[in-house]
Amino acid sequence: MVPETESLNTVSEAEKVVKNFRTHTEIEFFYRFVHENDMRREALLALTAIVNKIQSKRKKNSRARKH
Repeated sequence: MVPETESLNTVSEAEKVVKNFRTHTEIEFFYRFVHENDMRREALLALTAIVNKIQSKRKKNSRARKH
């Protein structure tokens, strides 16, 4: 039997946030609004823009830390 390491047993805080993200009531209401108003394309564009903005900030922060 192989002993389990502590890193396998613990879940990082970021993973917990991602797993719980869809259970928040605001997100559920957002999904319902998008579905009821047939706005899937618009929602995809908005979420893609948000993710790109977050990723660009993270890249800038990681570059600043390296120097």
